[in-house]
Amino acid sequence: VVNGNFENLTKGNIPCPANTLNKISAAQFGWDAINNESAGVNGNDVESRYDFEIRRQESVAVNSNGTLDAIRGAVFSVPDVIDVYAYENPTSSTVSAGVTNFNVLPHSIYVAVVGGIDADIANAIWTKKSGGCNTNGNTTVTVSDTGSGLTPAPTYTIKFQRPTPLPIYFLVKIGNSPLLPTDYTAKIKSAMISAFNGDDGNGGVRIGSELYASRFYAGIVGISSNLKLVSVLMTSTVGVTPFESEIAVGIDQIPTIDAANITVTLV
Repeated sequence: VVNGNFENLTKGNIPCPANTLNKISAAQFGWDAINNESAGVNGNDVESRYDFEIRRQESVAVNSNGTLDAIRGAVFSVPDVIDVYAYENPTSSTVSAGVTNFNVLPHSIYVAVVGGIDADIANAIWTKKSGGCNTNGNTTVTVSDTGSGLTPAPTYTIKFQRPTPLPIYFLVKIGNSPLLPTDYTAKIKSAMISAFNGDDGNGGVRIGSELYASRFYAGIVGISSNLKLVSVLMTSTVGVTPFESEIAVGIDQIPTIDAANITVTLV
Protein backbone atom coordinates (compact mmCIF):
# COMPACT_ATOMS: atom_id res chain seq x y z
CA VAL A 1 0.00 0.00 0.00
CA VAL A 2 1.33 3.42 -0.99
CA ASN A 3 -0.06 6.77 0.18
CA GLY A 4 0.20 9.61 -2.30
CA ASN A 5 -1.12 13.05 -3.19
CA PHE A 6 -3.43 13.56 -6.16
CA GLU A 7 -4.40 16.81 -7.81
CA ASN A 8 -7.39 17.55 -10.03
CA LEU A 9 -6.32 18.90 -13.42
CA THR A 10 -9.63 20.75 -13.71
CA LYS A 11 -9.64 23.92 -11.62
CA GLY A 12 -12.56 25.03 -9.46
CA ASN A 13 -14.71 23.95 -6.52
CA ILE A 14 -15.02 20.28 -7.45
CA PRO A 15 -16.02 17.95 -4.58
CA CYS A 16 -14.14 14.70 -4.05
CA PRO A 17 -16.03 12.81 -1.32
CA ALA A 18 -14.32 9.99 0.55
CA ASN A 19 -14.12 6.62 -1.22
CA THR A 20 -15.09 8.03 -4.64
CA LEU A 21 -11.64 8.29 -6.22
CA ASN A 22 -11.53 4.65 -7.27
CA LYS A 23 -10.92 4.56 -11.02
CA ILE A 24 -7.46 4.45 -12.61
CA SER A 25 -7.69 6.45 -15.84
CA ALA A 26 -4.35 5.30 -17.26
CA ALA A 27 -3.00 1.86 -16.38
CA GLN A 28 0.38 1.68 -14.67
CA PHE A 29 2.38 -1.52 -14.15
CA GLY A 30 1.88 -2.86 -10.62
CA TRP A 31 -0.94 -0.42 -9.82
CA ASP A 32 -4.25 -2.25 -9.53
CA ALA A 33 -6.45 -0.17 -7.22
CA ILE A 34 -6.93 3.32 -5.81
CA ASN A 35 -9.11 4.86 -3.11
CA ASN A 36 -9.32 8.11 -1.16
CA GLU A 37 -10.10 7.33 2.48
CA SER A 38 -10.98 10.96 3.21
CA ALA A 39 -12.50 13.79 1.20
CA GLY A 40 -10.27 15.95 -0.97
CA VAL A 41 -9.44 19.60 -0.41
CA ASN A 42 -11.62 21.70 -2.70
CA GLY A 43 -10.46 24.55 -4.87
CA ASN A 44 -12.50 27.68 -5.62
CA ASP A 45 -14.26 28.91 -8.75
CA VAL A 46 -13.49 32.54 -7.95
CA GLU A 47 -10.81 33.94 -5.63
CA SER A 48 -12.42 35.70 -2.67
CA ARG A 49 -11.29 39.12 -1.43
CA TYR A 50 -9.89 37.41 1.67
CA ASP A 51 -7.82 34.97 -0.40
CA PHE A 52 -6.69 37.77 -2.70
CA GLU A 53 -5.41 39.78 0.27
CA ILE A 54 -3.52 36.74 1.56
CA ARG A 55 -1.96 36.20 -1.87
CA ARG A 56 -1.08 39.88 -2.19
CA GLN A 57 0.58 39.89 1.22
CA GLU A 58 2.59 36.78 0.41
CA SER A 59 3.64 38.13 -3.00
CA VAL A 60 5.14 41.20 -1.30
CA ALA A 61 6.99 39.11 1.28
CA VAL A 62 8.58 36.92 -1.40
CA ASN A 63 10.97 39.74 -2.28
CA SER A 64 12.97 39.18 0.92
CA ASN A 65 15.19 36.27 1.99
CA GLY A 66 15.82 34.22 5.12
CA THR A 67 12.49 34.94 6.85
CA LEU A 68 9.37 32.85 7.31
CA ASP A 69 7.42 35.45 5.34
CA ALA A 70 9.82 35.07 2.42
CA ILE A 71 9.66 31.26 2.51
CA ARG A 72 5.88 31.21 2.84
CA GLY A 73 5.52 33.74 0.03
CA ALA A 74 7.81 31.77 -2.28
CA VAL A 75 5.95 28.53 -1.65
CA PHE A 76 2.56 30.24 -2.10
CA SER A 77 3.77 31.45 -5.50
CA VAL A 78 4.35 27.87 -6.68
CA PRO A 79 1.62 26.95 -9.21
CA ASP A 80 -1.40 25.11 -7.77
CA VAL A 81 -0.39 25.56 -4.11
CA ILE A 82 -3.57 26.37 -2.16
CA ASP A 83 -2.34 26.47 1.46
CA VAL A 84 0.95 26.94 3.30
CA TYR A 85 1.89 26.90 6.98
CA ALA A 86 5.39 27.93 8.07
CA TYR A 87 7.03 27.73 11.51
CA GLU A 88 10.58 28.08 12.80
CA ASN A 89 12.48 26.71 15.78
CA PRO A 90 15.49 28.95 16.48
CA THR A 91 16.37 27.11 19.69
CA SER A 92 18.94 24.34 20.23
CA SER A 93 16.26 21.86 21.34
CA THR A 94 13.46 20.06 19.56
CA VAL A 95 10.13 21.87 19.96
CA SER A 96 6.68 20.21 20.01
CA ALA A 97 4.42 22.52 18.00
CA GLY A 98 0.66 22.70 17.66
CA VAL A 99 -2.08 20.53 19.09
CA THR A 100 -0.56 17.39 17.56
CA ASN A 101 2.83 18.13 19.17
CA PHE A 102 4.71 17.91 15.89
CA ASN A 103 8.45 17.69 16.63
CA VAL A 104 10.36 20.52 14.95
CA LEU A 105 14.13 20.02 14.91
CA PRO A 106 16.55 22.53 16.47
CA HIS A 107 17.59 25.48 14.29
CA SER A 108 15.14 24.54 11.57
CA ILE A 109 12.09 25.63 9.63
CA TYR A 110 8.89 23.69 9.15
CA VAL A 111 6.71 24.15 6.06
CA ALA A 112 3.42 22.36 5.43
CA VAL A 113 1.96 22.58 1.92
CA VAL A 114 -1.25 21.58 0.13
CA GLY A 115 -1.02 21.39 -3.66
CA GLY A 116 1.87 22.03 -6.04
CA ILE A 117 4.68 19.83 -7.35
CA ASP A 118 7.20 18.52 -4.80
CA ALA A 119 10.29 19.66 -6.72
CA ASP A 120 8.94 23.20 -7.18
CA ILE A 121 8.08 23.50 -3.49
CA ALA A 122 11.49 22.24 -2.38
CA ASN A 123 13.24 24.66 -4.72
CA ALA A 124 11.16 27.57 -3.38
CA ILE A 125 12.18 26.68 0.18
CA TRP A 126 15.83 26.24 -0.82
CA THR A 127 16.08 29.61 -2.53
CA LYS A 128 14.61 31.52 0.44
CA LYS A 129 15.85 29.78 3.58
CA SER A 130 18.98 30.85 5.44
CA GLY A 131 22.20 28.87 4.97
CA GLY A 132 22.68 26.02 7.44
CA CYS A 133 18.99 26.00 8.40
CA ASN A 134 17.56 22.49 8.73
CA THR A 135 14.13 21.43 7.42
CA ASN A 136 11.35 19.09 8.60
CA GLY A 137 8.58 16.99 7.12
CA ASN A 138 7.39 13.74 5.58
CA THR A 139 8.40 14.66 2.02
CA THR A 140 12.05 14.68 0.98
CA VAL A 141 13.42 16.24 -2.20
CA THR A 142 17.02 16.59 -3.41
CA VAL A 143 17.79 20.10 -4.67
CA SER A 144 20.82 20.96 -6.82
CA ASP A 145 22.70 24.22 -6.28
CA THR A 146 22.91 25.09 -9.96
CA GLY A 147 24.05 28.61 -9.11
CA SER A 148 27.31 27.36 -7.63
CA GLY A 149 29.00 27.07 -11.05
CA LEU A 150 30.40 23.68 -10.02
CA THR A 151 30.15 20.45 -11.97
CA PRO A 152 28.60 18.34 -10.65
CA ALA A 153 26.49 20.84 -8.70
CA PRO A 154 26.29 20.31 -4.93
CA THR A 155 23.03 18.71 -3.80
CA TYR A 156 21.06 19.23 -0.61
CA THR A 157 18.08 17.57 1.04
CA ILE A 158 14.98 19.67 1.58
CA LYS A 159 12.07 18.38 3.64
CA PHE A 160 8.52 19.70 3.95
CA GLN A 161 5.21 18.35 5.22
CA ARG A 162 2.28 17.08 3.22
CA PRO A 163 -0.42 17.48 5.89
CA THR A 164 -2.68 14.58 6.80
CA PRO A 165 -6.36 15.04 5.93
CA LEU A 166 -8.46 15.66 9.03
CA PRO A 167 -12.11 14.77 8.29
CA ILE A 168 -14.55 16.90 10.27
CA TYR A 169 -17.88 15.40 11.31
CA PHE A 170 -20.87 17.67 11.97
CA LEU A 171 -24.08 17.37 13.94
CA VAL A 172 -26.62 20.04 12.99
CA LYS A 173 -29.85 20.44 14.95
CA ILE A 174 -32.73 22.53 13.63
CA GLY A 175 -36.21 23.19 14.95
CA ASN A 176 -38.93 20.90 13.63
CA SER A 177 -41.47 22.78 11.51
CA PRO A 178 -43.92 21.86 8.74
CA LEU A 179 -42.78 25.02 6.92
CA LEU A 180 -39.25 23.76 6.32
CA PRO A 181 -38.19 23.44 2.66
CA THR A 182 -38.52 19.88 1.43
CA ASP A 183 -34.84 19.81 0.52
CA TYR A 184 -33.59 21.50 3.71
CA THR A 185 -31.00 18.78 4.44
CA ALA A 186 -29.31 19.10 1.04
CA LYS A 187 -29.35 22.90 1.26
CA ILE A 188 -27.83 22.88 4.76
CA LYS A 189 -25.02 20.58 3.62
CA SER A 190 -24.35 22.72 0.55
CA ALA A 191 -24.23 25.92 2.62
CA MET A 192 -21.84 24.37 5.13
CA ILE A 193 -19.49 23.04 2.46
CA SER A 194 -19.48 26.48 0.82
CA ALA A 195 -18.60 28.19 4.12
CA PHE A 196 -15.93 25.58 4.92
CA ASN A 197 -14.24 26.13 1.56
CA GLY A 198 -14.38 29.92 1.86
CA ASP A 199 -16.89 30.55 -0.91
CA ASP A 200 -18.67 32.96 1.43
CA GLY A 201 -15.70 35.33 1.19
CA ASN A 202 -14.16 34.49 4.57
CA GLY A 203 -11.42 32.19 3.35
CA GLY A 204 -11.27 28.40 3.64
CA VAL A 205 -10.33 26.40 6.73
CA ARG A 206 -6.53 26.17 6.77
CA ILE A 207 -3.63 24.16 8.14
CA GLY A 208 -3.05 24.77 11.86
CA SER A 209 -6.18 26.90 12.22
CA GLU A 210 -9.09 27.08 14.66
CA LEU A 211 -12.42 25.92 13.25
CA TYR A 212 -15.49 27.46 14.91
CA ALA A 213 -19.08 26.28 14.52
CA SER A 214 -20.17 29.91 14.18
CA ARG A 215 -18.60 29.95 10.70
CA PHE A 216 -21.63 28.02 9.46
CA TYR A 217 -24.49 29.89 11.14
CA ALA A 218 -25.10 32.56 8.51
CA GLY A 219 -25.21 30.14 5.60
CA ILE A 220 -27.63 27.81 7.35
CA VAL A 221 -30.11 30.43 8.59
CA GLY A 222 -29.99 32.12 5.19
CA ILE A 223 -31.62 29.09 3.56
CA SER A 224 -35.12 29.95 4.75
CA SER A 225 -36.84 32.27 7.21
CA ASN A 226 -38.71 29.18 8.42
CA LEU A 227 -35.51 27.39 9.40
CA LYS A 228 -34.58 27.77 13.06
CA LEU A 229 -31.02 26.75 13.84
CA VAL A 230 -30.57 25.14 17.26
CA SER A 231 -26.89 24.18 17.17
CA VAL A 232 -23.90 23.16 15.08
CA LEU A 233 -21.40 20.85 16.74
CA MET A 234 -18.26 19.18 15.38
CA THR A 235 -15.78 16.43 16.07
CA SER A 236 -12.68 15.09 14.32
CA THR A 237 -12.78 11.65 15.98
CA VAL A 238 -16.15 9.96 15.80
CA GLY A 239 -16.89 7.81 18.84
CA VAL A 240 -13.95 9.17 20.83
CA THR A 241 -14.06 12.94 21.04
CA PRO A 242 -17.39 14.54 22.09
CA PHE A 243 -19.00 16.96 19.65
CA GLU A 244 -17.81 20.51 20.30
CA SER A 245 -18.26 24.04 18.99
CA GLU A 246 -14.58 24.48 18.11
CA ILE A 247 -11.74 22.30 16.82
CA ALA A 248 -8.03 23.08 16.86
CA VAL A 249 -6.22 21.84 13.75
CA GLY A 250 -2.63 20.59 13.95
CA ILE A 251 0.18 22.14 11.94
CA ASP A 252 0.48 18.79 10.14
CA GLN A 253 -3.23 18.49 9.35
CA ILE A 254 -5.55 19.86 6.68
CA PRO A 255 -9.27 19.80 7.54
CA THR A 256 -11.68 18.28 5.01
CA ILE A 257 -15.46 18.27 4.69
CA ASP A 258 -17.73 15.66 3.14
CA ALA A 259 -21.51 15.85 2.79
CA ALA A 260 -21.67 12.28 4.08
CA ASN A 261 -20.13 13.47 7.36
CA ILE A 262 -22.84 16.07 8.03
CA THR A 263 -25.80 14.80 10.06
CA VAL A 264 -28.92 17.00 10.20
CA THR A 265 -31.55 16.25 12.81
CA LEU A 266 -34.88 17.81 13.79
CA VAL A 267 -35.54 18.67 17.43
